[in-house]
Amino acid sequence: MRRFLPAEMLARPEHFIVMSVQKMRAIRAEQGLTGVIVPLDEEHLRARLHTIYTGELQAMEAAGRTLFDFPDAPWEFQLDMARQIWDESRHTEIFERLLEYLGARPGDYVETDLLYSCTLTDDPAARVAGMNRGLEGLACDTFEQLIRIAQHNGDVIIERAVDYVLADEITHVRMGSKWMRRLTEGDPERLARAQAFQDGVDADLNFRGRRRAREDLQKDDGRLIAIARESRLLAGFTEDEIKRLADSARRSAAY
Repeated sequence: MRRFLPAEMLARPEHFIVMSVQKMRAIRAEQGLTGVIVPLDEEHLRARLHTIYTGELQAMEAAGRTLFDFPDAPWEFQLDMARQIWDESRHTEIFERLLEYLGARPGDYVETDLLYSCTLTDDPAARVAGMNRGLEGLACDTFEQLIRIAQHNGDVIIERAVDYVLADEITHVRMGSKWMRRLTEGDPERLARAQAFQDGVDADLNFRGRRRAREDLQKDDGRLIAIARESRLLAGFTEDEIKRLADSARRSAAY
């Protein structure tokens, strides 16, 4: 079996449409659409839940590939990745059920390769920095937004389901924080490379200003994704790391 599998080789049912995020952005720009889909009505909510469903699917695949790509990694690292595969498989099923709850099904919307592509590195320390701290960190931000929107809509099913998944995401980010530091212990240059890889992922996931520090939001109307400060602290982020992420979001907003 091939190691370091590229995103275009991910297996999907025939009715799925998968494209690069660059192509998706170009199509949206041609149609005059900007930013990200915000679930303020049922159709947008279906599209957002489908994006999260495919993201959980890619997270499961990425964790599995991490086990296969780095067979010499410490046993405890492999155990954490195995646990994450199990968690992501449950998350995939949860969001598939939520899609059914809203009258949709997997494959109804286009899937982009953004999340899986952000894990493509040959260093396990950088892999968990991008996958667990970058992508799963974004999941914490996104899920807190989705919970607030569900509360606003009075939708207890979505609120409780997403809150359940959020607890796992905090654990995944914590695992990434642990292993990024442990795998680079005594090697500051490798740590800097892993952090730089995460910074690149974070910058791409700021959606040109759609993710903001909460203190920068004049009004939280659900249209912007706020950085989940408390969840990130629970997950092992330091105050300095959160500040750096907020500064990155501000630069994206200015851009």
